[in-house]
Amino acid sequence: MSYIITLLPYKFKISQTSLVYYRLVRNVWILHLSITLFAFSSIEVFSKPLMGSVDPFFLTFVRFFIGGSMLILIALARNMKIDTRDIPLLSLVGSLNSIVSMTLLQLSVKYSNASTAATLVASNPIFVLAISLILGNSVPKRKILSILFGLVGIWLISAGKVKGDSTVGILFGVGASFTFALYTVLLKKYSLKYSPLVSTAYSSFLSSLIYGLLLLVFGDVKLPSLTAFQWMDVLYLGIVVTGVAYLTFFEAVKMIGAVKASMVFFLKPVVATTMAVLILGESLTWLKAVGTAVVIASLMI
Repeated sequence: MSYIITLLPYKFKISQTSLVYYRLVRNVWILHLSITLFAFSSIEVFSKPLMGSVDPFFLTFVRFFIGGSMLILIALARNMKIDTRDIPLLSLVGSLNSIVSMTLLQLSVKYSNASTAATLVASNPIFVLAISLILGNSVPKRKILSILFGLVGIWLISAGKVKGDSTVGILFGVGASFTFALYTVLLKKYSLKYSPLVSTAYSSFLSSLIYGLLLLVFGDVKLPSLTAFQWMDVLYLGIVVTGVAYLTFFEAVKMIGAVKASMVFFLKPVVATTMAVLILGESLTWLKAVGTAVVIASLMI
């Protein structure tokens, strides 16, 4: 059996097998974004059960060392290199993400509910706009409205905290969101010079080395005593969340563009909250639910 595929102004006759392959290739970006969405939404949910057994600083270091190593190997395999003169500053920019932002996120997970931490860190585009406004860049009124909406949503989440949430945990989440936004702004220079994949790979790997050195000098670095299942959880956070998910996201960006691919982050609060309720048994107040909805609305604006 054969089918006609029309690519104006031409028509091609292809077999049923070729048609199946054509449809798979055409829709593979959906698979990439689905993996990305699930992985990014599961960070807080899958790391929450580890908080009683693993130090948040050590867990964040392991995440970025494993994920950064994967990404740097892929970049090198594709012959994607950077100017050695950019290494110092790119390492510092990466440290803003892995050492500061993601550690604050992990502390937010420890001292608050996973759904709260996930929603707060997903609000980082609001702070990206705010930083642009502070730097004197032109920001449309529609985006200024989104900043105001987002701030109201964050306030509602803090006011509607339930059992498991805490003020310090919420502050850590806001700090994680703001510093990740700052990282995003600073990384843009290198993303344009090289590519998002290359800049993320090098910034993640190099900053993980700095993180490891800081833990050796100032921390008490020792392997935690974990069950086999818990170690699988740690490896999942490093390999899938910090490695595979970044790769699938950048592959989707190449297929459909950065703007459309970034829409996946708007769904993170919904997916993460659903997972937290179903897997961790977290509860929601109506005020927190409204706050989450307002944050999502601000992101969509």
